[in-house]
Amino acid sequence: MIPKHVVDEVRVRADIVSVISATVTLRRRGSSWVGLCPFHNEKTGSFNVIPTKQIYHCFGCGAGGDVFTFLQKTRGVAFIDAVKELAAQTGVVIEERQLSPEETARLNRRKDLYDTCEAAARWFETTLLVGRDGAPGRAYLEKRGVTLDTAKRYRLGFAPEGWNNLENHLRKEGYDLDLLLRAGLIKKQEERQTTYDVFRGRLLFPITDDRARPIAFGGRVLPGADKEAPKYLNSPGTEIYEKSKVLYGLSYARNAVQRKDRLIVVEGYFDAVSLWQAGFEEAVAPCGTALTAQHLEMVRRLTTKVVALFDTDEAGINAALRSLELFLAAGVQAMRLDLPGAKDPDEYVMKNGAAAFEERLTKTEPLLELVIRRVLDRHGASAEGRARAVAELVPTLRKLSGTVRDITIRRAAGWLGVPEDEILREVGRAPQDAPQTPAPARWTPDKDLAHLIWLVVHFPNEVKPIMATVEDPGLVSDRSDVLQAIARCLAGQTLPDVLAWAETDAPDIARVLASAAASPDLYRLEAAAFACRGILAGMELRELDARIRRITREIEHGATTGDKSSYMSRVVESATLNARRVVLQKLLNRKARAEG
Repeated sequence: MIPKHVVDEVRVRADIVSVISATVTLRRRGSSWVGLCPFHNEKTGSFNVIPTKQIYHCFGCGAGGDVFTFLQKTRGVAFIDAVKELAAQTGVVIEERQLSPEETARLNRRKDLYDTCEAAARWFETTLLVGRDGAPGRAYLEKRGVTLDTAKRYRLGFAPEGWNNLENHLRKEGYDLDLLLRAGLIKKQEERQTTYDVFRGRLLFPITDDRARPIAFGGRVLPGADKEAPKYLNSPGTEIYEKSKVLYGLSYARNAVQRKDRLIVVEGYFDAVSLWQAGFEEAVAPCGTALTAQHLEMVRRLTTKVVALFDTDEAGINAALRSLELFLAAGVQAMRLDLPGAKDPDEYVMKNGAAAFEERLTKTEPLLELVIRRVLDRHGASAEGRARAVAELVPTLRKLSGTVRDITIRRAAGWLGVPEDEILREVGRAPQDAPQTPAPARWTPDKDLAHLIWLVVHFPNEVKPIMATVEDPGLVSDRSDVLQAIARCLAGQTLPDVLAWAETDAPDIARVLASAAASPDLYRLEAAAFACRGILAGMELRELDARIRRITREIEHGATTGDKSSYMSRVVESATLNARRVVLQKLLNRKARAEG
């Protein structure tokens, strides 16, 4: 286990804003940074990063934690891996503890695959740039107008003809056969019990993860190759690569996407490379697959504005149509762009230049409008045709919900030329889902407790002496986890440490603590102690009033039964409680005047 002081040092050195900005587009708002939450679909940013507290919190879904939690949730890595990654970036040395055999095997397997893919990328790259065998690749890039700088930027490579070139090189470097097989770089010929390189006679596009590490490859065959060979060949899925979760070029495009608040999605690797070279650095491409919900989840964290540049042939149009439901469900504004006289963006830029492409970007149309136009073309613009068009679109619209559905229906009604109510009526006829058991309500503190927690989170030193005077913790809360969280804060534990405990043992409390840390200033430092006294007075006053009401009933009962001793003891107790009530009420009145 990594020592706590080392974890704390990594947390302090890591810039949580910079780490999260690699995934979420953030904009400064006061002392916090705000963006669209990566953990739920939203239109308005409610995701807050608070660098002074070293935490993040979403007011929409309640997700929160520290920089390690963020990496765990967004990358799917274990805590120890998140700490190690940030330690390497911040220069903190971690002395390894004795890992279990399972942990060691898992870490080594993934590390070995990353190392193997990096070694393969280096060999492909060197072969293309300086190797004699890379001449066909260099000639092809020159023909396509790809410069040397661009090739270096994307680490393009070349796999020469030959069955075992890469395998022989990597085996000499110490990589064993099983590792090359697991990395998807070679295949086994079962009948002959031999192996061969997956990529031969192809230009190579390294596919990288969000840290720009090669994890797979896409290979483009050169002109004049065997006609039976597929134009593009992609790495198979591995322990570190799932094509449905990776977009080619995103690690290079991220900064441009955040700067321009726009992402350009193209179909091919060459399209993304060509657009980057032309100055459109926000271009990415799927890795030999159609767009997926996972792709758009990654995109939505960075921007909600996407320009889809699918090929203009029938296959490209159909791909655009199939992607519409995904865009709508993800809450991403998808725009469609036609490129007259060119099959794809690479060809358009080669023919017309960057300025012409920039001008075309001003002529985008909503992808939904394209779909509706295609539907109307099939059914005609008559009343009956529009009705059939509505019927065809309804299944798509029924898959949407909330604001996204309302906006989409409104736009569809305008483009179809039919009343919005008509579409709403048809969508409303969808079969109802089976009733679901409602999720248990999340615990929420009342106003006084919420304010007290805020004070404990922001000004623990100022309120600690006042909290020490509380004789009955039950006045504060009847939940032991609330009291434990308050005690941890007052004991000097850092907020990330308290949140780490609460995430496991008291998730409701973790949400409330993170919300308090991310909330705007409720009290000034100099007013914290007085505010704390006032809140505790209000809590005690409520308890006091309940006791006074109970005693009053007992006094009335004693008067009717003639129990004189009981009657007198209750009268004395009532007088004592009322005297205390006067003191508390005065304190509350002073607090109200100070806040008013």
